[in-house]
Amino acid sequence: MNHTELMQSIRTYWDWRASSFDNTSARQQSWWQVYNHILNGSARQCILDAGTGTGFIATGLAEKGHMVTGIDLSPVMLQLARAATAEKKINLQFLAADAVDPPFRPESFDAVVCRNLLWTIPDPGLALRRWHKILKSGGKLVVSDGIWRSSGFKGVLNQYVRLIFSVMKKGFSSSTPLRFAVAYGSCRDKLPYLNGIHADAARELLLGSGFSQPVQHEHLFTRHPYPTGYGSRFFVISAARP
Repeated sequence: MNHTELMQSIRTYWDWRASSFDNTSARQQSWWQVYNHILNGSARQCILDAGTGTGFIATGLAEKGHMVTGIDLSPVMLQLARAATAEKKINLQFLAADAVDPPFRPESFDAVVCRNLLWTIPDPGLALRRWHKILKSGGKLVVSDGIWRSSGFKGVLNQYVRLIFSVMKKGFSSSTPLRFAVAYGSCRDKLPYLNGIHADAARELLLGSGFSQPVQHEHLFTRHPYPTGYGSRFFVISAARP
C-alpha cells in the first residue's frame, strides 16, 4: 500500500465516522478551555489546528479572539465543522489538507495544536518537523494523544470481543469496530503507533523534532474528558520552537 492508498483508506473511514465523532469527544468545552489556558493569555495569535475533525477545538480558540485555521483530510468532517460555525462571527477557516504536509509557508503560525492525531500518522516525526517549520520562533505546539488499544494477545482478544458485540448490536454497516478493522487492517504495518502512543514516547518525538521544554497538562482537566472506559491513558503536552 503506497501513501496515497493509505491516506484514501484513512480518509474513507473518517468520512464515515464523522457523524458520530463528537459522541466520543465528550466535554468539548473543557478541551478548548485547556488548550486556551496552555496558549496563555488573551494576546491574539495565529493558530493552526492540525487534524481539526469537526472543529470544536478550533472553534473554542477562535471564540477567544484568535485567528484559527483548521485542516483535515476528511471533507465530511470539514463539512460538519463549517455547518457548526456558519453563523458564528469569528476568525476561523477550514481547509482540506493533509496535516502531515500542511500547505503553509515557514513561520506562518504562532501556535500549532492537534488532538489524537499522532497515532494515525505514518511518520509522526516528519509531521512534527514540518509543524516546527511553519511555527514562528518562540511559537508553541500543543499535542494530545494516548493509548487507545491494548497490544498483545489480551488486546487482540478484547478487540474481537468488542467487534462481535458491536456487530450484534448495531449490524455490519453501523459497527465502528468493524469499520475501523476494515479501514486500518491493511495499514497496520504503516502506522507505528496504531494502538496509541505513551506520553514518554511523544516527548522524545518532540525533542527529536527540534522542540524544547515539553510540559504535560492533563492535570488541568477538572473531570476526565472522555466517556467512561475510553482514553484512560491520555496526555496533553506543550513544547516550544526555540
